[in-house]
Amino acid sequence: QLESTLFAFAVVEIKPQLELLLGLPGGALTKEIKLTQDLTSLFVDYQVPSDILKFEGNPAASVQEKLTAVREHTASVLNMIEEARKDQAR
Repeated sequence: QLESTLFAFAVVEIKPQLELLLGLPGGALTKEIKLTQDLTSLFVDYQVPSDILKFEGNPAASVQEKLTAVREHTASVLNMIEEARKDQAR
């Protein structure tokens, strides 16, 4: 019965798309594993809009400044979610 079954795998690289979506230069998330996991979780699990997380400052800012801004936005949203969980547990 498996003779006529077709299996396919697709590999979709999300880091380049995340960088584009968040206003970061290419390769900015390469060494940012925790940040990438947090961002993916916020987009997939919580459907957080990208507008809340993306870099909107000076386009000439350094990569580090852009990453810091995105990291701060991400931490802020994660803290808000954690506070909401604590409130629900009460």
